[in-house]
Amino acid sequence: MRAFLIAIAIATLLLIPATAGAQVYETLSIPTTDGDRLHVEIQRPATLEPVPIILTYSPYNSLGEGTLPNLANDTLGERYVPRGYARAVADVLGTRNSSGCWDYGGAKETQSGVDLVNALANLPWANGKVAMIGGSYDGTTANMVASRGDDVPGLAAIVPEAAISRWYGYAYQDGVRYLGNSQHPTDEGFDTPLAFDFGIARTPPTQVTPQLVDALADRVNPCDAADHTAHGYDSSPDYDAFWDERDYRRHASNFRVPALIVHGWQDFNVRQSEGIDLYTALDNVPFKLLYLFQGAHQNPTGERFQPLLDAFFARTLKAEENGIENEPPVITEGTDGFRTEASWPPPGTTATSVDLPPGQWTETGTSTEETGDYYHVTEPLASDLRIAGAPVLRAIVSVDADHGHLTPTLVDLAPDGTATPITRGFLNLRYRDGLSHEQPVPPNTPISATVTLSPQDTTVPAGHRLALILAGSNVVWAVPDQPAGQTIRLEPGSRLELPAAP
Repeated sequence: MRAFLIAIAIATLLLIPATAGAQVYETLSIPTTDGDRLHVEIQRPATLEPVPIILTYSPYNSLGEGTLPNLANDTLGERYVPRGYARAVADVLGTRNSSGCWDYGGAKETQSGVDLVNALANLPWANGKVAMIGGSYDGTTANMVASRGDDVPGLAAIVPEAAISRWYGYAYQDGVRYLGNSQHPTDEGFDTPLAFDFGIARTPPTQVTPQLVDALADRVNPCDAADHTAHGYDSSPDYDAFWDERDYRRHASNFRVPALIVHGWQDFNVRQSEGIDLYTALDNVPFKLLYLFQGAHQNPTGERFQPLLDAFFARTLKAEENGIENEPPVITEGTDGFRTEASWPPPGTTATSVDLPPGQWTETGTSTEETGDYYHVTEPLASDLRIAGAPVLRAIVSVDADHGHLTPTLVDLAPDGTATPITRGFLNLRYRDGLSHEQPVPPNTPISATVTLSPQDTTVPAGHRLALILAGSNVVWAVPDQPAGQTIRLEPGSRLELPAAP
């Protein structure tokens, strides 16, 4: 009888799912269509029930090794694995323990992400649903995979945080190469392609894996490094096939999964428009959410974002009927606090036009926004003004050369004289009519030039004034026009349009 009871007890234990605290750690080597292999590390519940996967596809994993290299101190794993999700972190093609060549967001890298997601969704313990999440490059890989649409049936949701939606917009604004910034200098981090082609893409593998030999060989000579550099630092950056291949936003109609797009209003590494313009372009997804906060190039935290992310994963990965898709889709933290909005820009936002008087200056190529050449200051505001969206400078200019830049900065001037930059924009006048190819400026001939400043959510208090600072360079923020020395004139008929929200 004792032996029988013991046998029954053992059989019963085998049928009981593992306890909530029991977890499985494993590594996988995923083959790609192009013959490379991706290194993936997974942490998941030890349960008999199929679970969804929260994936980050990252080139940065070699920067923080630990006893469990990709998953050590992983906050997403710590939160979501006990809640019944698997956590997966994979090395981007051509980095760390994956073989292949780093592709600067190109077609091979995109295909590798497609192969990765589909392979993970089909694992025997998975429920077939994979969400991609990450900040900066880690979120950019989510955008690139989602742009492939029906080719990725395993993808169920994306959470791109401070992520690129088109690589041209990361490096340039309308033909002007971004350089740094004075507001959050540490935001710049690793500039692509230089820091990758000659840094991360050359780091040796850290583990003995099936792809070790191939990965070592691939690190010696990363693919297309010269082409990456030529395009990433070109002073005449035509929007050609290279950039078209790396533009996920143009495939917005292919996105078919719910998206929670996250960006910081003070992010000057991956500019705010990368997230906001993608959100605006997504028309075919089941639902989309936009979370904007007063942060720099960072992932959001706090009591507002975490419940939103919890509900988003529960709805998209576990099909919980929590109604998140019916909530106001936009949460934005302006300079005066959080708001929910039915759309972006907010409903009722209108363009308020400010006429600009003529002016003239000679460009030195050394101007900053603090020492700009042209100023226009409004009268004190009679009431608070909420600027919610992207201001637009519609300028008519003439230049005594066949080239030049326009770099406007919009400033909040307090009654005590304190000047706070609100937003800024950049335009290479040779790209005034489009990015496909540069066109010389006809000297001493008035031309139309439209500069779209970066979007913001800023409330300027009553009694403050707005100032527009205009120059031909802003050397703290962008590479100036070379050579300088042009005389630039702002002609009559120029105006600044402000997106004024109710």
